[in-house]
Amino acid sequence: MASHGLVVAGLTSGSGKTTVTLGLLRAMTRAGLSVCAAKSGPDYIDSAFLAAASGAPAVNLDSHAMVPAHLRQLAADSPCPMLLIEGVMGLFDGTDGGSGSTVSVAAALRAPVMLVLDARHQGQTAAVLAAGIATQLPDGVALAGVVLNRIASPRHQLLITEALADRGIAMFGSLPANGDIEIPSRHLGLVQAADLAATGALDPVIEQAADLVAANLDLTAIEAAFRQLAGSDDQPTRLPPPGQRIAVARDAAFGFAYEHMMAGWLAAGAEITTFSPLANETPDSSADFIFLPGGYPELHLPVLSSAGSFLDGLRKAAARGTRIYGECGGYMVLGDAITGADGESHDMAGLLRLQTSFASRKLHLGYRRMTPLTGFWPGLPPVSGHEFHYTSAIRAEGDPLFAMADAGGRDLGTTGLASGPVAGSYAHIIA
Repeated sequence: MASHGLVVAGLTSGSGKTTVTLGLLRAMTRAGLSVCAAKSGPDYIDSAFLAAASGAPAVNLDSHAMVPAHLRQLAADSPCPMLLIEGVMGLFDGTDGGSGSTVSVAAALRAPVMLVLDARHQGQTAAVLAAGIATQLPDGVALAGVVLNRIASPRHQLLITEALADRGIAMFGSLPANGDIEIPSRHLGLVQAADLAATGALDPVIEQAADLVAANLDLTAIEAAFRQLAGSDDQPTRLPPPGQRIAVARDAAFGFAYEHMMAGWLAAGAEITTFSPLANETPDSSADFIFLPGGYPELHLPVLSSAGSFLDGLRKAAARGTRIYGECGGYMVLGDAITGADGESHDMAGLLRLQTSFASRKLHLGYRRMTPLTGFWPGLPPVSGHEFHYTSAIRAEGDPLFAMADAGGRDLGTTGLASGPVAGSYAHIIA
């Protein structure tokens, strides 16, 4: 169980949080320390990179979707005594009212913050910014110190170091301006960790980050900056398992299943089996629930469309009344067809009257509050989720699955479809 934690935060996206976090996880693991990772917010892509760097599952801690007791329980459930938490966006950036921010996760856990400062185009101002941040942190959250990123010269570092010392702010080291670790991107952000692992490129990237961090940061001081995490006697309400034996699609096209969701189902006594649609595998015929998570099916349309055993397995399961649920990419595959970026249409399972398209890209992004409109998932309360996709439904006919509102409570109408034992929506359920 995790007893001590530290949050890696920045003032903006792109400040260097991911490089520092990946590098620390691997460098500390190489030094014999037992440290696991968590990601603030709903980002399932970063979590997979963090898990690869530490060698242990990485959990999402989302203060918009989860109550503080849930955050504390998930942190405590980490298998390592030390938990390194990568922040999201800027330290205070979140939804209306500040929920979903990195600082709100730190406050719930009473975890100190290590600030990664992008020092390009500034000198002593970086220290003033850090000092100002320290005064704005909530009770129980301390600024442990800073890491300077993109330092141009020894003189540049000295100016900021002296200014930090004058203000009593610890500095854990600095990374050079040419030290950024590049991770390839695609339309939903980073390439998945599994994609890089399949080509043998993942571990070298993480090792490169670890070498950079080990050479430039004070690992002993950072280890000492971890502080005891807040505990809780309150038991959080977890989502009930949708079935007793759950078959989950898992491969490069269906990789966006939340670790805490799977762990919660297992803890509640459910069994989970996995199968690969890209390998044309069929879901376990004894499963009473089939889950197709989100991912990148639009990058594998010819393979999925020709995966006869997989698609027939879904159809046969639906015919015998097995409930099948798809999120985002999984939802798309349950429909009649998906149109690729080239305008070509590819037939899918045909279990929902749905056709989606990647030909005309439009970003759909944000937290969602979903209230079930059907009895498809018995016992499912109103849930918090997140949308992040560029495809759109060009045809969706049938019974809606959820009534939906945004993070500010504004009505967004309905979302998703339900047809007999089959249902899905674009939103990823978080908690």
